[in-house]
Amino acid sequence: MKYLLLAYTGQAGWDTVDVTSPEFAAVCEFYEQLTSELTASGELLSTEGLAHPAMSRTVRKGGDGPVASDGPFAEAKEVLASFAILDCESHDRAMAIAARIVDAVGDTVEVRPIMQGPPS
Repeated sequence: MKYLLLAYTGQAGWDTVDVTSPEFAAVCEFYEQLTSELTASGELLSTEGLAHPAMSRTVRKGGDGPVASDGPFAEAKEVLASFAILDCESHDRAMAIAARIVDAVGDTVEVRPIMQGPPS
């Protein structure tokens, strides 16, 4: 079954991230290793980091049609930082991978099964 892992991080951390710090290098190294492992196992279908929320736009339904704006985004204390699409043998396996990310990086990871058609 396919799963979407959504990694969230705190806004303050995102705004002050130091890409030259040893901590940032350790996070990058962890993700490179995890990506290699999940690619080798055939579980990783796609993963991408996302740009800073300030670069995002939101489209909502307006009175005269869709309206694009800089926000507000959904109210949350955390921002979506990256995603991965996995094809795992079980929900437990997807949860175990998410737990590895949380242990290594400290961010919150949401695990959502991807709908693959109507229930049969």
